Amino acid sequence: MPSEHTGNNATAVRSTFFYGWVIVAACTILLTMQAGIFYGFGIFFKPVAADFGWSRTLTSGVHSVLMLSHGAFAAPMGWLADRFGPAKVMVFCGFVMGLGLVLTSQINALWQFYLTYGLVVGIGISGGMPVTTGTTARWFVRQRGLALGIVSAGVGLGTLIILPMSERLIAVFGWSQAYFILGITSWIVMITSAFFLRRDPEGMGYRAYGMQGPLTEANSEHSGRISNIVPDTGISVRAAVHTRPLWLLLFTYFLFSFSVQMIMVHLVNYATDLGITPLIATTLLSVVGIGSIFGRLVMGAASDRIGSSNALAICCLVLGISLLWLLFARELWMFYLFAAVFGFTYGGEIPQIAALVGQLFGLRSVAALVGVILIGLSIGGALGSLTGGRIFDLTQSYQVAFAIATVISFATLILVLMLRRARTAIPG
Repeated sequence: MPSEHTGNNATAVRSTFFYGWVIVAACTILLTMQAGIFYGFGIFFKPVAADFGWSRTLTSGVHSVLMLSHGAFAAPMGWLADRFGPAKVMVFCGFVMGLGLVLTSQINALWQFYLTYGLVVGIGISGGMPVTTGTTARWFVRQRGLALGIVSAGVGLGTLIILPMSERLIAVFGWSQAYFILGITSWIVMITSAFFLRRDPEGMGYRAYGMQGPLTEANSEHSGRISNIVPDTGISVRAAVHTRPLWLLLFTYFLFSFSVQMIMVHLVNYATDLGITPLIATTLLSVVGIGSIFGRLVMGAASDRIGSSNALAICCLVLGISLLWLLFARELWMFYLFAAVFGFTYGGEIPQIAALVGQLFGLRSVAALVGVILIGLSIGGALGSLTGGRIFDLTQSYQVAFAIATVISFATLILVLMLRRARTAIPG
């Protein structure tokens, strides 16, 4: 009996195997590598700043440029993936990210750090989230939340795997050679994984997971075009930007990212300032990574049952509570508990981006619209990172900065509650 994902003329092998799970695996690996580089900045922060004598404000600015360049190019990368396919876009991004890391290993001035890591690496990272989540959304109708949760768990895996590896590379070889090794690794991992990506199931003779009805002969041709059986209805990016739900979603992730990135960039600094050794402080980010994996899987699957807006509201509420806890944390066990809960919330909000975009605007321009949301996310993260460094330089403490992040996280919850009442922008 043919699988529900294939046509009547499909082979026996295809009847028992759905290529969408290969898409999920490849996208997870891509995000693992990109997230490890993205969040690894906190590991390199003090060694690089100490070598050159830069302030925390100036050094934080590099990550802010990374966030801005990542956000500025996210929508164009998503548009290119919608138009030309995800494989080509991610091969390009993998090459650029690796190049930026190799160039960063050779820097000897602050402006070079801003250029090679902030701009070039930022461009390389920009395609990761819109391309991987947008592509995954096209391959799944049923269990879309779970599939997106698995893919976005790659971000948690990146902090769990790449960050400790980066710390060991720095300890053994120094930060310069560590960046060089990571650059070569990025080329190998990302370019190889990108070749497994396919834009949509119809190009390979499949239906999206959970779709009903047989494929027609025209739809099963390997033309790589979107067929009329794909849930590809929806509105264009131009139409979406004129809707209230898009702006609510964009500002929600702007505020969420402000709080999250302030913590991710400065948590290791904060812990070491309180006397925790760098190696132990690095494990906090690994715990964040573990928590985020559970958050992405649990909240991704939960969104299929309770709705993505409700899942996002839960994440915002728990984020605020965890940041309140951090303000009073002094013992190591308190930091580990914070890292686990914080990681769960920051991980759980990621699968909701593509899910909410698909729900509100359809799948016609899903990757591009995810990229638009990432613009808000990136600007918020850039400001959060920079604000944390600036407040520390002024007060020699992170208490005020983290208190601001706490208040903003609760303000984000209000926007999510407004978003819950927003009507879909899909015509009809």
